[in-house]
Amino acid sequence: MATALHAVESSGLGRTLRESLWAFPIVESIHIAAFAVVVGSIVVLDLRLLGLSRRLPATRLAAHVLPWTLAAFLVAALSGLAMFTAHASDYLGNRVFTLKMGLILAAGVNAGILHAGAMRSSGDWDAGAAIPMRVRAAAAISILLWLSVIACGRLLAYT
Repeated sequence: MATALHAVESSGLGRTLRESLWAFPIVESIHIAAFAVVVGSIVVLDLRLLGLSRRLPATRLAAHVLPWTLAAFLVAALSGLAMFTAHASDYLGNRVFTLKMGLILAAGVNAGILHAGAMRSSGDWDAGAAIPMRVRAAAAISILLWLSVIACGRLLAYT
């Protein structure tokens, strides 16, 4: 495992991000901007699923924001992977990083269950009607998970 991590860190990208004055901060800025779009779009949808803006159909809002969410997530993941190459062994040895990755996985599973289940049958509550408790619970869990991911991302700078 140590050999693989050393190979990742010794790659051209890993060396460039460690040695260049501007490379890591630029990639990190891209990562944070993309992540802001991810979390911002998810929270807007989650707030709708919690009951705000009931006149706006949840399916229309989801159809509008989810392509932006997925595109921004791809950018955030790629920029995060790039930053990982610079300090792979440090990140893998950091419990906060492991927790952050686990929280992202949990948020993805939560979203997958929501969209594969309750969102497919949203016609009954899509606009103006009471939102099922399981949908509201998934939205609240989503917000909590993504805020926890943000907290872990910030803590990485200090651990």
